[in-house]
Amino acid sequence: MEVTNTEVKHYFEELQQQLLAQQAHWEQVDPYPHAVGVLMRANRLGWYEKILPEIENAIHTLEDIDYRKDFIN
Repeated sequence: MEVTNTEVKHYFEELQQQLLAQQAHWEQVDPYPHAVGVLMRANRLGWYEKILPEIENAIHTLEDIDYRKDFIN
């Protein structure tokens, strides 16, 4: 089964929206770092801060591939 760039892009966009919602939830639930522990909060929110730019970069790369594909065909 072949997957198109558009399908992959939609997957990453949906994943990005889910992660943003989860990040907002954790920031709302745990607005104070001392409530759970500074290291746990840093690890949890640090993961979101690390993965979200990677997903955004993947979306931009897929858009660039689609744009350049028009010139190749």
